[in-house]
Amino acid sequence: MSAVPYLGQRLRKSEDPRLLMGRGRFVDDVTETRLAHVAFVRSVVASGRILHVDTSAAEAVRGVFAVLTAEDLAPHCPGWRGLLSWPGMVAAEQTALATGVVRHVGEPVVLVVATSRAVAEDAAEAVVVDYEELPAVLDPVAALGADSPLVHEDLGTNLCFGSPFGSGDVEAAFAAADTVVDVQVRTSRHTAAPMEMRGVVASFDRDDRTLTVRVSSQAPQMLQTLYAQLLGLPENSVRVLTEHVGGAFGMKAFLYPDEMAVVVAATMLDRPLKWTQDRYEALQSDTQARDERVTASLALTADGRICGLRSEVVSDAGAWSMYPRSCVTEGVQVATIMPGPYRVPAYGSTLRVVYTNKAPLAVYRAVGHPPAILVMELLMDEAARALGLSAAELRRRNLLRPEDLPYTSTTGNVYDSGSHLESLERAVDMLDEERLAEHRREAERRGCLLGVGFASFIELSAPGAMFYGAKGAPITAHDQVEVAIEPDGSVTVLLGTPGQGQGLHTTAAQVVADTLGVRFEDVRVLSGDTRLVPHGSGVWASRSAVVSAGAARSAALVVRERLLVLAAHLFEAAPEDLDVSAGTIAVRGVPAAQMSVREVAAAAHWGTHRLPPDAEYSLDAVGSYAGPPSTFNNGTHAAVVEVDPATGLVRVVDYAVVEDCGVLINPDIVDGQIRGGVAQGLGGALLERVVHDPAGQPQTSTMLDYLLPTAADVPDIRIQHIETPAPTTSLGTKGVGEAGTAGAPAAIHCAVNDALSTVGARVFRQPVLPEDVLDALAAAH
Repeated sequence: MSAVPYLGQRLRKSEDPRLLMGRGRFVDDVTETRLAHVAFVRSVVASGRILHVDTSAAEAVRGVFAVLTAEDLAPHCPGWRGLLSWPGMVAAEQTALATGVVRHVGEPVVLVVATSRAVAEDAAEAVVVDYEELPAVLDPVAALGADSPLVHEDLGTNLCFGSPFGSGDVEAAFAAADTVVDVQVRTSRHTAAPMEMRGVVASFDRDDRTLTVRVSSQAPQMLQTLYAQLLGLPENSVRVLTEHVGGAFGMKAFLYPDEMAVVVAATMLDRPLKWTQDRYEALQSDTQARDERVTASLALTADGRICGLRSEVVSDAGAWSMYPRSCVTEGVQVATIMPGPYRVPAYGSTLRVVYTNKAPLAVYRAVGHPPAILVMELLMDEAARALGLSAAELRRRNLLRPEDLPYTSTTGNVYDSGSHLESLERAVDMLDEERLAEHRREAERRGCLLGVGFASFIELSAPGAMFYGAKGAPITAHDQVEVAIEPDGSVTVLLGTPGQGQGLHTTAAQVVADTLGVRFEDVRVLSGDTRLVPHGSGVWASRSAVVSAGAARSAALVVRERLLVLAAHLFEAAPEDLDVSAGTIAVRGVPAAQMSVREVAAAAHWGTHRLPPDAEYSLDAVGSYAGPPSTFNNGTHAAVVEVDPATGLVRVVDYAVVEDCGVLINPDIVDGQIRGGVAQGLGGALLERVVHDPAGQPQTSTMLDYLLPTAADVPDIRIQHIETPAPTTSLGTKGVGEAGTAGAPAAIHCAVNDALSTVGARVFRQPVLPEDVLDALAAAH
């Protein structure tokens, strides 16, 4: 191993210099010879039949190469269904362009190809689409009514999926309870709003029949398989490239119809095509999330012990179940994550996922966790008030303790390790009474109400094969990584899963350098080209530090073993007597017997005459790793807020995080993930929401309407780590990429309600808007 282990070091990210200097390579940076540009005509109604499409005026615009409709694309690409094998789930067939009916504002209807984006957009405006507008289905609860219009008439229902979850005798638990508290919680729609919007550059070589697609995606290998299947091409003739990606957060893990339309059109036209989404399109057509309605009750004994929990979850699926992850994952996670890190002996939940005429709902950072954790933490606070206990004390009495582990929750989640109670105690200590007193004095001086909120949580991360693959999606649980020592002793690492700014290249290099015993600076990591890299399942579910890093270690161990066997022959020693550190191989106990990794690598490549003829010369190996069925990190967030009763504005003035994600490969990267996640969670708690009018028209179509947190909104975020190694992963790591987003909305919301409760008010919808606060205060008075 290295003289100083690289695991646990705060090394600067190797990806950063190029990005900070503005030298990243994103999809829109790519140009090709004879490149043409694409613009879309999108639906302007939420629900309607397409009566007629007139493209003649657009085709007459100078510089236009083609104007294509669903009928033009249909012979070249069939439809697809975002259908997982959940019992009773139904999903309609989706096509690259709308066929016959449009089901949400922003759905692509016509594709225009021209010499420039400006010409394509001008021509798109000349296309005339006649619609018979139909009633829009916007309320998922009303959509379940017998008289509701149907989003998909061929399905015969608006219910996409319904199922119970949980175990234990819930009725008996509530019957025996001394105290029962209830909440009704509504979380508004979010969209990911990445810095780099979606985009595609696609080209087709008619002679070789090879397709090359550059796309801003989290899962290039998945898209390679889907493009090949839908276009009838062998996979080895499809190349997908994903270089730098400016934000994804789950919404770039799908087969989008507009992207598919560009790819299909590229196979039809004799030139490369580029489409880069604009923000107006993104806010209408990207997948969305967090649109949940939850009614929940918590039953407790007189001394504050939980004896039962029940919930009803209605999840607004939007218009389509997106392929391949579908629209049910968020709702399932809301229902199954809700018991969290607490001892809940009986739990029953009913989930209904419902189609409406909105953009599709799908996975988004911390899928389902923020609403689930929010509901549970609001219940805990309501129970603490009812029982006359502090918020911290009620949690203390119900959190899992070390002696409870491993623990199987009432929804079947297995927590094999963790620091649930310790995380709470540390968060309480981090708030510090003196610090709180100072904040309280400042708030009073400004006439504000001060509140403190806690969120103790678990996060499901790095799920295994049973999560998606066993339900029929082309999404595996394993990754492959190739590690090769070059003739000069430098090391090349090819990641099956692409890095996307989360520091995966750096952490993979740390793992490989540590395992091989070479210098970190000598390791170069590459990813994002399906022609060159081994298989990878993509960036999702906080899996990289578990699965990708595990695969990197697997490959590096094989190469290390081969390296030492070759070195042992050159030393005339046994491999088990050798150490390798900082790029030098030495015979243990013989200080003079040393050789550099470079010398051995040179012999393996160019000096095989010095080695046995039956030796394994290759210093190149592909390692594979799938990890356990899942890992569960845990933590506690503590938020301090000021609420201005005159304006309803909420300001977060202090924020503390205690996080346990197992072994830390690079604490700086973990801290960055947590801080970014908390900022995203703050946006969800106080700012972000997609709004529709009664006709289904989006009212949040620009960044003036869809509000994101700025630096002025986010306080300093103080972080402490607890390292409880995961017993089931090769490195002891657990996922962490979504933990900040998972806990922050609940901590901040609980803090707001803590402040409002001093005057008898509370809010039970997110985001907590100034008008909600003022309405709650007025109702209380």
